[in-house]
Amino acid sequence: MFFCRWMRVWGSGSMCCVATGAVWAQTEPEPPRLDTVVITRQAPSFQPQAGKTEISGAELRMVPGSGGDPMKGLQALPGVTSTSDANGEPAIRGSGPKDNTYTVDGLPVGYLFHVGGLVSVLPVDLVRSFELYSAAWAPQFGNAIGAALDVNLRKPRTDRLGGTLNASFFGVDGVVEGPVAEDQSFYVAARRSYIDVLLKSVEDKKSGVTLTLPRYADYQAKYLWRLNADQRVSLNVNGAGDELSFKLAGDSNLGTQQPVLVGTSEIQTAYGTQALVWDAAFSADARNQLALGHTLNHQSTRIAAAGQVGVAVDNVFVRETMDLQPSEHHELTLGATLDLTRIDVNLDINAARCTSFDPNCDLTSAPRQQVSEVVHARGWALHAQDRWQLDRDWSLALGARQSGEDYLHTRYTEPRLGLDWRWSSRTTLHAGWGLHHQMPPGDQIVVGLGNPNLSQIRARHSVLGLVQKGAGGWSWSAEAYHKQFDDFVVADPLRNYINGASGTARGLEVLLKKDPAGSAFSGWMALSLSHSERHNDVTGALFPFEFDQPVVATVVGTYKPEDRWQWGGKWTYHTGSPITPIVGAGTFPDGRARPIYGPINSERLPPYHRLDLRVDRIVSARLKFFLESINTYGRQNLSGYNYSADYQTREPVNQLPRLISFGVNFSW
Repeated sequence: MFFCRWMRVWGSGSMCCVATGAVWAQTEPEPPRLDTVVITRQAPSFQPQAGKTEISGAELRMVPGSGGDPMKGLQALPGVTSTSDANGEPAIRGSGPKDNTYTVDGLPVGYLFHVGGLVSVLPVDLVRSFELYSAAWAPQFGNAIGAALDVNLRKPRTDRLGGTLNASFFGVDGVVEGPVAEDQSFYVAARRSYIDVLLKSVEDKKSGVTLTLPRYADYQAKYLWRLNADQRVSLNVNGAGDELSFKLAGDSNLGTQQPVLVGTSEIQTAYGTQALVWDAAFSADARNQLALGHTLNHQSTRIAAAGQVGVAVDNVFVRETMDLQPSEHHELTLGATLDLTRIDVNLDINAARCTSFDPNCDLTSAPRQQVSEVVHARGWALHAQDRWQLDRDWSLALGARQSGEDYLHTRYTEPRLGLDWRWSSRTTLHAGWGLHHQMPPGDQIVVGLGNPNLSQIRARHSVLGLVQKGAGGWSWSAEAYHKQFDDFVVADPLRNYINGASGTARGLEVLLKKDPAGSAFSGWMALSLSHSERHNDVTGALFPFEFDQPVVATVVGTYKPEDRWQWGGKWTYHTGSPITPIVGAGTFPDGRARPIYGPINSERLPPYHRLDLRVDRIVSARLKFFLESINTYGRQNLSGYNYSADYQTREPVNQLPRLISFGVNFSW
């Protein structure tokens, strides 16, 4: 995950984040629509439950306001939040979206969301299952301090040649699949946005920004060959690409404040992955998976006069996992990973060393720096876990992960523990504990711009929970957690960056759920009470984390009176996001107004709430559609403020207005 994460941060690093944030705060796009997900998973009978959430992807697909994208539907689950209607990337339990790790069929993915969170890159018709691990997860998931999301794609169909075609407000996608021979089958999926074809650009005269509508595309392909009853080989190919550009007028408020942003800016990202996977069952008690693959990530960013960033990450990887059941009471998982990576970095930028621990980040006055470097790096990991059924009611998971890399020259051994107690046939208590780490952002460690002597960011997770199953498909669960973070990175005048900050997150989450089986009504109510803060160990400043939302409540309900119709609604409330206010103004040496900030994140936006409604109609076995009403009662939820050129006044910037969304699915 280190090398994939390097690429992701360059796409949202300190310099780029300042520019794109200024635009997206004023141009919130409507969530697009993806399509059907079927969730099934054969889990061990005593799989640890601490920090784990499983909800049918079919249910998440039907969450009103998600546009049919289950990844955006994740925001309706307890512990998951976001600060923007336009961003589908989940911020989970006191950490940010970039603190998560994602795997797809056990393989690394370049990035999981288009345009910084607009829509996921996965074709939803192919998604079989996913599981969210929000704390103290198993050792096969590593190199992240936030959460782990495991996505599994289904196999190609073998009965006949067929496919699906989906169209929504923003884009169109399709899947073609079927058998090639008795023991071979395939699928090919592709998606392309088309809103940029219909509408080239949008001008906001008030802000002075002209936005060229984002363009994105992605593809997935799999060829599956069943060698015999116990072995199969698959070729997996996937990739995605995104383009975004905008122009800032010189007489705009932002252009006056930051002259280096005046002009045209362009951001292009793309990745491609190819992997050959061998699955084998050596016996009823021994299964093995070996994967050999290659990923190539590209990013090219130009932010007007502020500079250019070019990064290419070329990675060859090997993944080996073996599942054994040496006895009736033990399930053993062993695994290893190896990454061989070449990173080409070319930078010519105004190097403002911006972090969340210091709001003073002026691009215009930042020194210009050039970096041209080729890095060859290796990363490796070993993991093992024994799931031990102690007796009929108690199970224990003992695991450890050892990993290292030769760029920062770090090595970590991290234990992971899980304990489950079945109190009764309907009640289970669980606990978990684990150590985790992740690589700092790429611009903070590259030679010449950052500090290659940094340590990795570390976290310690603890979780305690209860699950209660009721009659008639009802269930409820409660989980308390605590996370301790260390070695966050702050700017330093001598060494560029140092490990000089820490943080905590703690909370209680409650989920009441009604399964759809045997009833026309289904849904859930989720309540999260939490507090997350960061501490600058150098200055002593203590402040709320930017994703801290102490109260988050969500109610989701669907009613299906007959097979052809389904009605649904979702109401969401959360505490307003913290922001750093500007309390005055001074003057830069070049005569520009200089903002004077109050304490970090010392002000909060008004509370956020929104009602989304949805209706689904099955016209025939081949044709179905949905219609959504987003922000039905027109709540003006704030995403932030735009300040005047002299920082003396400010105007609110609202998120999504009342909108209508739609989607059509045709299959054959």
